[in-house]
Amino acid sequence: MKKQSEKEVIELHKFFEEWFKAELENIDEIFTRLEDALSEEFMLISPTGQVSSREQIIAQIKSGYGSRKTDEIPYRLWVQNIECRLLEGNLCLVIYEEWGEVGGELNARLSSALFRKKDDTANGVEWVHVHEVSIPTE
Repeated sequence: MKKQSEKEVIELHKFFEEWFKAELENIDEIFTRLEDALSEEFMLISPTGQVSSREQIIAQIKSGYGSRKTDEIPYRLWVQNIECRLLEGNLCLVIYEEWGEVGGELNARLSSALFRKKDDTANGVEWVHVHEVSIPTE
């Protein structure tokens, strides 16, 4: 489950980058990749302390389709330093850095994500909880 969770972090962030750049087709069959990955009780805590539900995150990402589609302002999103902190039964706690670059400006977050085993998802796990904090980029 450790490898599945780490792979899920990488692949879902790749999905986000491609979705926001409109490199994926905006159709339900593609977007279900995200919907299937988030548990019904999914919660995201942002660096500002804002708590968002599964429904709020899905709506936000869906409406952001193509928002970074431009040649004038380059956009990249990637993750690094992924580490499994705890593996217990059906649960895996992972920490990782999420890096973004928009027009040369870097943004970074340290995230902890709790995964639960779920066989019918892309990588056999679902996201249950994510907590992000901002980290310095210099």
